[in-house]
Amino acid sequence: MKRVFLDTNVVLDFILKRQEFADDAAIIFDLSERKELKIEVSSLSMNNINYILSKLQSKNVARQIIVKLLSLVDVTDVTKSTIKKAAMSDFIDFEDAIQNFAAEEAGIRYIITRNLKDFTKSSLIVQSPQEFLSGFTLDS
Repeated sequence: MKRVFLDTNVVLDFILKRQEFADDAAIIFDLSERKELKIEVSSLSMNNINYILSKLQSKNVARQIIVKLLSLVDVTDVTKSTIKKAAMSDFIDFEDAIQNFAAEEAGIRYIITRNLKDFTKSSLIVQSPQEFLSGFTLDS
């Protein structure tokens, strides 16, 4: 089963049903629910998602959504090693560097994000949700 790392923006597209982006995100989550794909996010993403949802809705609603989200994704650790690699990297954005190295340390080859330009320093396969889905096959 293919494992993919979702950047926070793709998860929020799905949760918030953001116009233009929600359909592709929903397909990715549907593939996960059907056990055709394994979605992973970082512990940093979970924190950021909770923060954003708390501001848009309420803390209680945000926590309920986080619990539901945990049934659809696995959470990749952000460790001291992850932070050190991010701090020493050429990534412009520190958060993106953390996401990249969390995925790398977990052995995940794919990062799915809408912010492709933020991952130009990545050694992983970085694709938009649309790009990923257009090349998705069950046997890879």
